[in-house]
Amino acid sequence: MTSHKLFDLLSALNRREMTRFREFAESPWFNKHQELRSLVVYLSRIYPGFDERHCGRTALFQQLFPGETHDQARLALLFTYARRLAEQFLAYEQFRHDEGEQQLLLLQALRRRKLFDLYEKTLQHAERETQEQHRSDSRLYYALYRLADEADNYFTEIERRRSDDSLQLKENHLDRFYLAEKLRDACEMQVRRHILKIDYSSRLLETVLKEVGDNLSEYAREPAIYVYYRIYLMVSRDDPQHYFDALDGLWAHEAAFDPANLAEMYNYFQNYCIRRINKGEERFLEEIFRLYERLLEKELLYENGLLSEWHYKNIVTTGIRLRQMDWVKQFIENQKDRLDSEVRDNAYRFNLASYHHALGQYDEVLRLLLQVEYSDLRYSLGAKALLLRTYYELREFEALDSLVGSMRQFLQRNQLMADFHRNGHHNLFKFTRRAAHIRAQLGFANAQKSRAELDRLRNEVTQAGEIFNKSWLLEKMEALEREV
Repeated sequence: MTSHKLFDLLSALNRREMTRFREFAESPWFNKHQELRSLVVYLSRIYPGFDERHCGRTALFQQLFPGETHDQARLALLFTYARRLAEQFLAYEQFRHDEGEQQLLLLQALRRRKLFDLYEKTLQHAERETQEQHRSDSRLYYALYRLADEADNYFTEIERRRSDDSLQLKENHLDRFYLAEKLRDACEMQVRRHILKIDYSSRLLETVLKEVGDNLSEYAREPAIYVYYRIYLMVSRDDPQHYFDALDGLWAHEAAFDPANLAEMYNYFQNYCIRRINKGEERFLEEIFRLYERLLEKELLYENGLLSEWHYKNIVTTGIRLRQMDWVKQFIENQKDRLDSEVRDNAYRFNLASYHHALGQYDEVLRLLLQVEYSDLRYSLGAKALLLRTYYELREFEALDSLVGSMRQFLQRNQLMADFHRNGHHNLFKFTRRAAHIRAQLGFANAQKSRAELDRLRNEVTQAGEIFNKSWLLEKMEALEREV
């Protein structure tokens, strides 16, 4: 019985919601079934312990119907009712927090009952509340469109005729909602084309782009339309100027968007910078660092007050590449307590090891890496790559060679790894071992031979696909050229 969908629903509730569900079931307005009330009260009492001991078929039946002969069909029917009631409760909870939907339904009820004076006061209040509660995104346009649609229905019903602009407002809000949503979806489709290799059809997109592009000064007053239009040009065109135009547009209209919208928009800029950096355009390192500073300042990287360990790592990596070492050290220490307690020590030690590696303090790197747990694949790969670079710097060529061999087996065994990560790490380890071999032979091998090997290595690195830590590898190869 413990595998029933009812338990899936109830397990997703917190303690306060479970208590509210019990109160919901005990209200005769929502439920008049006494046996169903008894079941919900019992489940609320044992929450969250929905185990076999408490919720097995026999145990449940005897709890609800003590002394009666077991009737599985009766119990199953009761569970079906309970699941439906739980679904109704979830829908009601969602509705309870949606004031806009409540106002719209109230207006419809007042209109049907011809309470016109009260209707008009409620409509004015709803329009004012909608403007105040929503930022300038597509949800505002949609909410205003629905109110205008309801107002238009009202003015077609009333007996007295008077001038009314609800139909025009309905059209205006519908147009803006459509344009904003169309552009927002177009941005996401463009990104997914690159990541998932999926093609999408959007037959009216060119019409939308022409409409906004031809009237850009007008739509500059509509933040959701203007900013998403700029972002679409950024993600779909190759000219980097679109990035700067879009960022200027966002910064000019930041106050118009709520935190969720801002986080979504900034994510497009971060991904754009990452793609440019991967193409070797180093100036976008400074750009993504500037974005990180802005996101931290506005607390847009935090979820429930916590910073993701991967944001933590990416920011540290960016700061190190820009040699902002004092800033990085302060960030590592100050943000440690904003990490989830379950990953805090691992993330802190790994990133502190990266910091010490950048300072050339390799013994400290080895000490910290010994304390990193490798249960997460990303930490395992990152730590191995950091260890590889440390062995290279310390001229520990035998240890490096052994690490490369074990890494090759690791990559071959792990079938769930994405090709991008597999190839990127494979190339880093393969080419680093080649560079280490050339370095180890300096002073012993013929200089001309070493130069020829280094030239071949440089050509292969240039022609290879993904290589993680490529900038570090190129830096080491340039140092080798000076030594040969």
